[in-house]
Amino acid sequence: MLKPTRTTLALATGSLVLGLAGAGAAVADDGPENRPPREIVVGGGSQEPGAYPEKKHVTGKVVSKGPLTVRSKPSTHSQSLGHVYPNSKVEIECKKYGEKVDGNGIWYRLADRNSSWEHDAEAPKRAYDKERWVSARYVKNLSEVKYCR
Repeated sequence: MLKPTRTTLALATGSLVLGLAGAGAAVADDGPENRPPREIVVGGGSQEPGAYPEKKHVTGKVVSKGPLTVRSKPSTHSQSLGHVYPNSKVEIECKKYGEKVDGNGIWYRLADRNSSWEHDAEAPKRAYDKERWVSARYVKNLSEVKYCR
């Protein structure tokens, strides 16, 4: 008595699977006339596969609860150069692995033209010539950030 029930159940399951596979193939074949046109990027720069577009900086938003320290290297032990404040936008040049901050080891190098950070009065006068780093743990990048070279 169990054999006919099992057979019926197996046949029903098999036909359901085959029916779904056929429906998936029918949905996937949209045809070229229904596809949107591909985006064409015009401009100079590297045309190598996997190369990043020519956009130099990415915008990020500071999501810390208090002032976020800007450092001279991607480490909490490096020199403090100043601060950026919560909800301010910063321009990110690239990212690099450094000391982990709350489990996140990525740091962002700020672009040269950031006006949202305030330098410390105690920092050396040549602090503007140095790299400026912030922990990615407290900055939400609004698009993809490339790795530093």
